[in-house]
Amino acid sequence: MRSILVSLVFALSVSARCVKKQATSAQNGDSATSSNTTSSGDQQSPVEMGGSSTSTSSNGTSETDPSSPAPSGDGSVPATSVNGGAGSAGSGNCGSLKGVCFNSGMQLSMYDKITTASTWLTFQPTLPGDGICSDRTRQDHAPMMPFARNVEQAVELVNGPNPPPWMLTFNEPDYSYMGFTPTMSPQEAAEAIKPLLAKPGKSTFYVAPVTADPLSSWVDDFFAACNCKDFFSAYNIHQYQPTAQATISTIESFRARYQDKPIWITEIAPGNAGCKLGWDEVNQYMKDIYKFAKNSGYIDRVFWNTGNQIGSEDTNVCNSWLVDKDGKPGPLLEMYEAIDCT
Repeated sequence: MRSILVSLVFALSVSARCVKKQATSAQNGDSATSSNTTSSGDQQSPVEMGGSSTSTSSNGTSETDPSSPAPSGDGSVPATSVNGGAGSAGSGNCGSLKGVCFNSGMQLSMYDKITTASTWLTFQPTLPGDGICSDRTRQDHAPMMPFARNVEQAVELVNGPNPPPWMLTFNEPDYSYMGFTPTMSPQEAAEAIKPLLAKPGKSTFYVAPVTADPLSSWVDDFFAACNCKDFFSAYNIHQYQPTAQATISTIESFRARYQDKPIWITEIAPGNAGCKLGWDEVNQYMKDIYKFAKNSGYIDRVFWNTGNQIGSEDTNVCNSWLVDKDGKPGPLLEMYEAIDCT
């Protein structure tokens, strides 16, 4: 979340519909996967806007990919969770490991420019914007319940007729991004999530909350307060370090603490480097991270941040964007597409 946005004003409520492209659009190379349209009453936070595969319906729910496993009801991990599970088939050796994190200013058509990703996320339960998108874009969207104010909407979504296979939960409750996003103590978060614990739906897996400081005690304190560790099927980590070696070291330390379930990396980029890394250096960082993730045996998704270029205020993602503000391919896009996790 620290890597996100720059837009400061959004309405409190906005329709977020993703309508099917017409036949003329399909001729331009859009995916032909069957899906419905979506509408939403939620809105992205003032400093961020932007993972598991969903198709979203006209009532704001998301259609589960039939290939996705159904939860066992005991918080256990689906058999296809590591380098598999919800989302597109992915690309070659990477399987469905490659994901993308989008931020404020994202246009739904941008995801179609990134052909080797299998999943993408924004920081809200439903699709952002009000425009046209491909079926692939709709199918691969990973819903998130980032703040306490989104819990009710998440409950409605997972208990609707077409619940998503995965739902990400609280995003960096220990950190207020530029003073705009709300924080919560572990005890406050445990109270806020109670409606979802009471009505989790029957076919949605949940990813645990993610903190800005991956090695803090916040998540453990939250689990203790909510008595809900078994409710989650995967853990979550964010990483912004200037070298792949430092990043991998922190991920391994995180894994030493949480060994019983897969890990999702929902934000990652060579941050804290003062925007001094060149494209080739960022490319090598990406290659090293995806190779490590593939070989780890416990990392399920890696969402590269950022899919779309944002302002220079956030130095964590100043040289890691894949498409520019107008949706045109950046120097890093071809490099990202070529990554095969070897």
